[in-house]
Amino acid sequence: MFSLKSKLIALLASVVLFSSPSIAAGDSGALLDVLVQKGVLSDQEADDIRADLAKDSKDFVVSSVSGGKATKSLALSGRLQVQYVGLSSDQDVDDVSQFFLRRIYFGAKAKVGADWTAVLNYDFTGGNFDKAYLEWAGYAGGTPLRVDVGLRKVNFGYEETTSSGSLKSIERSPVTRYFVESNNGRRLGAGSFRTGIFLEGGESNARKGKSDGFFFGAAVTNPQRTGSTGSSSASGSSFSSGNDYNNIALWADAGFTRKFDGGKFKGGVAVGFLPEQGGPSNTMIDMGYDMNVFSAYGDLTMGDFNLAGELLTASVESGAGVGVDASPTGFWIQPSYKFTSKIEGAVRYSQIDADGRQVKASDGVRSTPAKNKGQKLEEIYVGLSYFIVPSGVKFQVGLVNGELSDGTSEKVSGLRSQMQVDF
Repeated sequence: MFSLKSKLIALLASVVLFSSPSIAAGDSGALLDVLVQKGVLSDQEADDIRADLAKDSKDFVVSSVSGGKATKSLALSGRLQVQYVGLSSDQDVDDVSQFFLRRIYFGAKAKVGADWTAVLNYDFTGGNFDKAYLEWAGYAGGTPLRVDVGLRKVNFGYEETTSSGSLKSIERSPVTRYFVESNNGRRLGAGSFRTGIFLEGGESNARKGKSDGFFFGAAVTNPQRTGSTGSSSASGSSFSSGNDYNNIALWADAGFTRKFDGGKFKGGVAVGFLPEQGGPSNTMIDMGYDMNVFSAYGDLTMGDFNLAGELLTASVESGAGVGVDASPTGFWIQPSYKFTSKIEGAVRYSQIDADGRQVKASDGVRSTPAKNKGQKLEEIYVGLSYFIVPSGVKFQVGLVNGELSDGTSEKVSGLRSQMQVDF
């Protein structure tokens, strides 16, 4: 139990840290270190406070506005990621050895009135919006509710909905990519960006893993994954008369977070029902073949150790050929450990079974050269993250090893590294 002195120290610290974000952002480090040394805060609690203060400080920077009279505040943000990839295949295909800009994000969040927020985030490397929606936040019978209208990610795929700036293994796992990225005749395109109406209920901090509580969500969207907003056939930003763009997909998810002495656990499930999005290839959408997807995940933190993982399954009508359904499955598991406040190591194992639909190494391992197609793909990633400026500048490096099997075989391996800055 805290002593009276400890309680007074914690109270004083909270007043100093949160009464003035501009002061806290620059000078909170030393005070938080003292609180950790005195046992008032754990290392994890101090890291969480630093992250919250960095976000609050960023929002505090731009508080004056020149827009409509109802606009209360405007916050700007950005992210730059620069990668180097050196990957090779054991097949007769050219190696990859290149620097490139992985992401260039620039976003704005405007508070409009008491309950409404407009959110925009543009990815200059992808040439599309990462977010573009209007949000209402309020209560229904005492339950916190949020309704988003526009373009964003659906709550399917735990790794997919984790911010790209918070990934411990630089890129998302092959199984996540196989399930949620654009349908290329093998990948499913069953997640990520959609245009529609999104509802989230329960404690938002519980969804973020920051407090105890339950959360739930539902969405009604276009069935197709949003690609470039410059393409009316992919984005849903323009009218299209094809039946594949005139159906409605349904999504739902639920989960909870529980904190305990020295750690916390977060877990949940998600489902998606996508009409006319099945079939054996991406050229047979709108042929009467539906697709359903399911995800279950868990995320356990104990001190400096973390273990996260997810299982994904799908039911694809005629997914392996006309009249032959496919049930792709896969999972990823990722233990990680913070050696110091600035160095964290992570290992991730991922596996996909395409169940007759086929998969290439490049469908899962981003940027890799690939030639053959098989039914199973495994990947192991081993890497380190170095937080040069906490919540600001980060360097990551890791070794990648992938293996295709069941049908034809292929091995890919190499190195991936990334510099990232958030502001």
